[in-house]
Amino acid sequence: MKVMKFGGASVKHAAAVQNVTNIIQQYLDHPCMVVISAMDKTTNHLENLAYLARDGKEKQAWEQFDKIQEFHFGQIEELFEGENLEAVQSHVEPFFKEMQRIVRGILLLEEFPPRTYDRIVCYGELLSTTIVAAYLRSQGVDAQWIDARRVIKTDASYQQGEVIWSLTEQNIREKVTPLMQAGRVLISQGFIGSTIDDNTTTLGREGSDYSGSIFATGLGADSLTVWKDVPGILNADPRLREDTIKIDHLSYEEAVEMTFYGASVIHPKTIKPIFNKGIPLNVKSFIDIDAPGTVISEKTNAQPITSYIIKKEQRFFQIKPKDFSFMEERLMQRIFDHIYKSGVKVNLVQNSAISLMICVDDNASSVSEFQSLLLDRFEVSSQSGLKLYTVLNFQVKDLKDASDALMVQQHENKLYMVK
Repeated sequence: MKVMKFGGASVKHAAAVQNVTNIIQQYLDHPCMVVISAMDKTTNHLENLAYLARDGKEKQAWEQFDKIQEFHFGQIEELFEGENLEAVQSHVEPFFKEMQRIVRGILLLEEFPPRTYDRIVCYGELLSTTIVAAYLRSQGVDAQWIDARRVIKTDASYQQGEVIWSLTEQNIREKVTPLMQAGRVLISQGFIGSTIDDNTTTLGREGSDYSGSIFATGLGADSLTVWKDVPGILNADPRLREDTIKIDHLSYEEAVEMTFYGASVIHPKTIKPIFNKGIPLNVKSFIDIDAPGTVISEKTNAQPITSYIIKKEQRFFQIKPKDFSFMEERLMQRIFDHIYKSGVKVNLVQNSAISLMICVDDNASSVSEFQSLLLDRFEVSSQSGLKLYTVLNFQVKDLKDASDALMVQQHENKLYMVK
């Protein structure tokens, strides 16, 4: 059994959908589950639609809605004809009617809370998977569409739903496994789930990889393959370094380090579930499907490759007690309580005798709340617009880049710098 995940770039238009169909057709010898993201940048367009409605820009909001609708109907017209065209149009029309009701509600209330966010952005995945499943069937593939919201159950942390594994795995056993037959392809959505009360939730931006991992774990799949527009995992962003090389193999631990510190090829939450079940993850190119890609598994590289990772939009905090007391455990506990309450995402921590320095994601709302919680007891200074540089399997020559950094840590074969 195989689970495959295709991102938005792989289904960005009709020709791309045809390419995905070609790939899937090569894996019909065994049961296969396919997880698909929204087409192209649809999630971003849905966000913009909701923000326009929240801000009372009704004309612009409906223009944005029309663009989203016209784009999807345009792809349908390129892929289908005759009765198939009419059938697919009738399947997607209810989604747009539901979106219209949500937009009207946002316009009326001029509010866009997290729960409403999850309700509207889910339609990107619902639309793309409906179109892909229908096209597969038109090409003679026994494809069945599954609503991920009926399977993946989360808590009510809207926009960042935490998976309830016991319910999710039970649903996979009862609702998905019986459908797995030789030659049948199951099509479902990435990124989305629902609460036990069936309210739609999302798993965090770019969370479709994680969805693939959830299904692979619940099904006990032989492998999870994530199809990207890159040849595999590179040791650096090719837009930032010219001498990048593809990494043929990574251990689960190495992959977790890379994703946590900013490598964007794989969603950070993807690795843990498949690690627990020992399921290998393949990162392959949908442009060159015969290329070997990168394999992530338990195996460790005999000769580690130096990798360079940059995480942007970071904020550096230096926190000192107002009474000049030592930064001991009691004060550190108070600071970390504030971190938990505010939801700040911490990437690096360093302490001295009288201060604690942390590097966090520069999320405006959580950072502001965190800083306000600190001010009653601490002096706080911060800098924004920074980057976190991580060098895995670093060489001594890399230390010279740390000379102008605000914060440096060296641990085993890892080097971290905030600059």
